Amino acid sequence: MSRRYENMSAKKLARSVGRAVSDFAMIHENDKVAVGLSGGKDSAFLLHSLCALRDRSPVRFTLEALTVDPTGGARDVTSLARFAESYGVRHHVAEYPIFDIVEKSGTPSPCSFCANIRRGILASNASSLGCGTLALGHHRDDAVETVFLNLMYEGRFRSFRPSMFMSRSGVRVIRPLVYIPESDIKKEAERLKFPLVNFCCGYEASSMRTYVKVTLRRLSRHAPMLQSSVLHALRNVKADDVWDDCGN
Repeated sequence: MSRRYENMSAKKLARSVGRAVSDFAMIHENDKVAVGLSGGKDSAFLLHSLCALRDRSPVRFTLEALTVDPTGGARDVTSLARFAESYGVRHHVAEYPIFDIVEKSGTPSPCSFCANIRRGILASNASSLGCGTLALGHHRDDAVETVFLNLMYEGRFRSFRPSMFMSRSGVRVIRPLVYIPESDIKKEAERLKFPLVNFCCGYEASSMRTYVKVTLRRLSRHAPMLQSSVLHALRNVKADDVWDDCGN
């Protein structure tokens, strides 16, 4: 890959982040934003992107990096601290034995249960740090997969919101990567050689989200615009597109 193409690709991704932030009014003047730094490629790219946005945006805001260690302190996360500090961002760790809690719970939906616990811990710690905004690394694939999971199990056409307020913690959750495909993030993470920490989960390989991810990948071979179409539909549902009780 040529250096020119790398720069063009990076600029395209930066524009996608900026467009999402603008379209959904994610960041305001003097916001203090906690970035959920999970150790994976998506959250690393999120921190990288928001630091770049911070440095060029006329809107002034500050960043803190926050990692939830679901092993309760069994993993070494110093590489994440060094990564955050290389951008001039302070790093904070919340140690919580989420994996043990999920395993003992016997819940039929371990992934959803785990995600809810993580989000609650992140929001609570963000609030304690004085951050009114929490940025999460969910990308376009995550949004589309969530649509299909909700269709399959709840009979609803819906996904998470790019920007939403959590009344319990008083923190606004934003997702600046919602316009970016996972494959693009993976390429950029490999190019920039982000340090990653893998918090292994015993449920991921057999989860329904993984099944939906694989299924959508197959569908996309026949419908390359599938993900873009689903995102378009999320913003353009019309009253005439749904059934009403009168059947008119």
